[in-house]
Amino acid sequence: MSALSKFVGCILFTSFLFMCPNAKANKFFALGTASNKGTYYPVGKAFCKQINRSRDEHKLRCLEYTTGGSVYNIQALSSGELDLAITRSDLAYFAYRGEERFLDMGPNNELRTLLNLYTQPLLITVKKSSGIKTFSDFAGRKINIGNKGSGKRDIAEKIFRIMGWSKKYFSSVTEFSTKNQEVPFCSGQVDILIESIGLPNKLYERLSKQCDAIFISVPAKILSGLKELGPFFFDYTVPAKFNPGSKNIARTLGIKVVLLTQKKIHINSISTITRLIINDLEGFKSAHPALADVSIKHMFKEGIRVPLHDGVVSELQKSKKRRQKK
Repeated sequence: MSALSKFVGCILFTSFLFMCPNAKANKFFALGTASNKGTYYPVGKAFCKQINRSRDEHKLRCLEYTTGGSVYNIQALSSGELDLAITRSDLAYFAYRGEERFLDMGPNNELRTLLNLYTQPLLITVKKSSGIKTFSDFAGRKINIGNKGSGKRDIAEKIFRIMGWSKKYFSSVTEFSTKNQEVPFCSGQVDILIESIGLPNKLYERLSKQCDAIFISVPAKILSGLKELGPFFFDYTVPAKFNPGSKNIARTLGIKVVLLTQKKIHINSISTITRLIINDLEGFKSAHPALADVSIKHMFKEGIRVPLHDGVVSELQKSKKRRQKK
């Protein structure tokens, strides 16, 4: 999403008396998600719906945008094109400190966390009929590493580095986005998908039913290599119900998905958003299956590697006092 798109979005909503994102009151919020075939988009849409439901009362408006993904979202948030961004907790941490792929950008101490959303596993997908059972079967195969700016591209590059792979190790290395990888995989143009996506996911349900897709385990070398990057990745076993075509247990890693904002966003606006989520937590949980295990502790304590926004802290304190009075 470009800055022009965001500006046009603001103009469209002037009839509702909403102000543009750089205005002091922060009435309009542009939220960056990812492909509409992934999990970020429906979760972002559910989040905005939660905010917009009572917009006549608080005058806030949230609009979700499809984007290039986790890395792009942080870059767009930093440049002011976005006000809210869904991303992985490790990427948020590295962007805040100016490390890893954000080294050239330098530390962004203005980043703030609004809440932790859900757990997202690293998924390696192959066709059951392909004969690929482990990573040792990857040589000479066709692999998709995802589009630039996406979270899965970041994961893929880390895996390549840990395994010592070059593109020559494979017969083909493609860069399809989550949105565009379905047809190439099902048609045989791609043998292996590297993905980091929340479950359940409709795209992967289709791949399982229509294209013989299964998830396979990630080897110990990659598990330990990713864990060495920091306390972001943790052991995760793909639930059997999400991997119906395989009799084997798929062991991998999970990571938290968080919603970021900027320190400069008005404290009252963020406080209002936090209150809306807390007050209708059950409604938020039911908005998408990936949010089913959300709790107050989960949202504001787990996976938080970037400081919470002052508006979140303020509302949590108020919420605690309200509970104590009951």
